[in-house]
Amino acid sequence: MKVGVLTLLSRNWNTNFGALLQAYALLRQLKNLGVDSYLIDFTPSTPSLPKAAIEALKQKGIRYTLIRGLSILKKSFRQSTSLIGRQFEAKRKKKTLEFINSQFNLTRPIEKFEDLLNSNLEFDVYIAGSDIIWYPKNPNLEVYLLGFVRSGKKVSYAASVSERIPANLCPVYRKHLLTFDRLSVREKTSALYLSECLGFEPKIVVDPTLLFTKEEWEKLCKEPENLPEKPYVLVYDLYRSDEIVPRIYKIAEENGLGIICYNYKIARKYKIPSFYDFDPFEFLWLIKNSEFVITTSFHGTAFSVLFERPFYSIDPNLLSCRITDFLEMLSLDGRFVRDPASINSLSFDIDFSEAKEIIKKRREDSIRFLKEALGV
Repeated sequence: MKVGVLTLLSRNWNTNFGALLQAYALLRQLKNLGVDSYLIDFTPSTPSLPKAAIEALKQKGIRYTLIRGLSILKKSFRQSTSLIGRQFEAKRKKKTLEFINSQFNLTRPIEKFEDLLNSNLEFDVYIAGSDIIWYPKNPNLEVYLLGFVRSGKKVSYAASVSERIPANLCPVYRKHLLTFDRLSVREKTSALYLSECLGFEPKIVVDPTLLFTKEEWEKLCKEPENLPEKPYVLVYDLYRSDEIVPRIYKIAEENGLGIICYNYKIARKYKIPSFYDFDPFEFLWLIKNSEFVITTSFHGTAFSVLFERPFYSIDPNLLSCRITDFLEMLSLDGRFVRDPASINSLSFDIDFSEAKEIIKKRREDSIRFLKEALGV
C-alpha cells in the first residue's frame, strides 16, 4: 500500500519543530504499520505583496494595512542587516533540510493546486494531517481538504480547524469532507466547529507526537554540540518572548537556574543561549533534560507532558484551544497561564500519572483508527 501525507511541511517550507516532529511521527507510525508512506512535497505559494495588501485593506481597513506593512518592512530591514540573524536562519534552514531529507520519503516538489491536479501522484490512500491544515483563513484550504484527489481513499488524521468556520465557507468544507472515507481531528473544539457544518462530529484522535511513548522518543533525543549549563529552564515561545523571558529570567535566577530560549534576539539581549538553530532531535533532548519548561507552543506542551517535565503553558493569544483542549483532556488545565505577568514562582509539584494513563488509552485508540482507516 502506498500512502501520501499532506501537512504543513515541505522540503523548502516550515522550519517549526512541532511541524517537523508531528510529520515525522505520523510517517514513522505508518511505516510501523507496514505502509509505504511519502510526504507530499507541497510548498504553498505566497501571495504577492499587492494582492496581500488589497486583501488586508478589504478585511482590516487602511490603518491596519499601513501599520502592518510598516512592521513587515522594518522586520525585513532588520533581518537583512543583522549578520547574526542571517547566520541563525541559514543554520536552521540547513539543519531542517538535512532532517527532512534523512527522515522522509518525498514526492517531487509541487507549488500550485493546478500542479497537484496534474501530478499523477497515484497513492492508494491520501492522508490530510496533522496540524492546523483546515484553518478557515488558510489560503490553500481546498488543497488541504484534498480537493485535488481524483482517485484513492481520503483520510484525515488529527487535522485541526481551531477557529469557528464562517457560514460562507461551510459549503466548501461539506463539498470536500463528505467525500472522505474516514475523518478524524485533533481536538474537541475542531470536532465541534466541523459538526456545525457537517451535521456530525468527526472522531477525535491524538496528535501524531503522542503515538509514541516517552521511551521511544528518548531513543531519538540527540545531545547538542553546544550544551547549555545545567540546571536550566527552557523557554520555547513563538509569540510573547518580550513578556515571558524577563519574568522567567528573574525567577530562574532566584531559584539558582539558568535559562535557554528559542528567540535568538531576546537571547542576545539577556546574554543567554538560544536553541533556535538546533535540529528537532536536539530540541527534544533540551526538553527532556530541562528542570522546567515555559512554552506557548502546542507541541512544546505535548513534549513536556511526554517527558514528564514540570511546565507552564502560556496562552499564545492565537488559536489557544489547541492547548486548552489538550490540557483539559489530561486534567492538567491548571498548568495553563493566561498572563505571564501572573507567574511569581515555578511550581515543580506535578503528578503525571493520570495524564500517562489517558494518553496510553488515547494512543491505542488512535492507532486502531489508523489501522481501520488504512485496512491493515
